[in-house]
Amino acid sequence: MLSFPSGAVLGLQPDASEAEWYAFRATGLGGSDLPAIVGLSPYTSPTEIWLRKTGQTVPRPANPVLDEAAEMGHELEPVVARRFSKRTGLPVIENPGTLRRPDKPHMIVNLDRVTVEDRQMGALELKTRSSYALNDWLDETPVDTTVQVMWQLAVTGWSFAYTACLIGGQRTIVHRIQRDDDLIANLEAIADEFWGWVQSGTRPPLDGSHATGQLLDRLHANPVDQVVVADPAEVEKWLSIRATAKEQIAAADIALTEAENHLKAIAGDSTDVHVRGELAYTWRRRKGQISWKSAALALDPELDPEPYRGEPTRVLNIPQEQQ
Repeated sequence: MLSFPSGAVLGLQPDASEAEWYAFRATGLGGSDLPAIVGLSPYTSPTEIWLRKTGQTVPRPANPVLDEAAEMGHELEPVVARRFSKRTGLPVIENPGTLRRPDKPHMIVNLDRVTVEDRQMGALELKTRSSYALNDWLDETPVDTTVQVMWQLAVTGWSFAYTACLIGGQRTIVHRIQRDDDLIANLEAIADEFWGWVQSGTRPPLDGSHATGQLLDRLHANPVDQVVVADPAEVEKWLSIRATAKEQIAAADIALTEAENHLKAIAGDSTDVHVRGELAYTWRRRKGQISWKSAALALDPELDPEPYRGEPTRVLNIPQEQQ
């Protein structure tokens, strides 16, 4: 029997239908909503979450690759769970269902799995990612998943959680996350404010995320040939901010190029530059890139691509800790 120090109660059985699950999810904020609300999701914006929670239709992005990745992630959950148990020796308990905090009914969570360590229960979040995400997971759980897990701990009241991520279908990376009460308090405050906007029908402020920009593109994909008379102060404000930002980007680009030019001049014909006995940066030779478009014009299946390789270049590389 699972116990929840927070007093969380079962709001929906784990075998509930998809329609029941979506209906229940609309009544609160789940773990996957929180990264988007705090601006950490590359795919979903706070505005999109608000539209969905207020019952409005949101056009889905037409991306079959992401759709299949999500589907495969769901199908691979049992595999990742078994890998976690094999790696850690800890048990895995099936999803107990969708939970709700009675004192804050908008706080809900649907756990992937539960584990037990030293007779204490903890959440287990299962992920699948491509090999390109390896570096994001090597040292610690990425911040967006950490936020998701902290929300699970906020709802359950548990003191720890584990994340297990299957990278490229070959490597399982496990991290333990300890409860952070300060972070949880901040997340609860943000969620309380956001849910207030949902209840009052007040649209949240637009943010500067790419996800919000993509949402607006989808919402207004079919323009009509007409004029909107806008507030001059509002329009001129954002035009000014945009112009200033473009100037700052241009100035930053010039400063970056100037700095790299000085570093190249210091290196001269040398490949490595040391400062105080340690490597500061390198400027090494790299083979030129092959122009596959030009090579393809030859229509020769046994083509040697080397004649289509461009001139070799030198690449400035700054060690991570120096950047």
